[in-house]
Amino acid sequence: MDFLEEKVISVIKENTNDDCEIKLDHRLEDLGIDSLEKIMIINSLEDEFSIEIEDGEVKALKTVSDIVINLRERLKRASQ
Repeated sequence: MDFLEEKVISVIKENTNDDCEIKLDHRLEDLGIDSLEKIMIINSLEDEFSIEIEDGEVKALKTVSDIVINLRERLKRASQ
């Protein structure tokens, strides 16, 4: 697991107060994450990485992996 994956999982745990094992293929819904918690998680990640994820994109993020992939693409574009 790389730094970005670990950070996303860490932020999810911080915002849900859940110590269960979180894997990249877990659906946010299956982790009990509602829409408000999802927004809080995304806001935390936006602050952490100084990026902005559009509202329409947030709705499309269904799994932990979706979040990681979105962040990785944004960070890659920002570094170019």
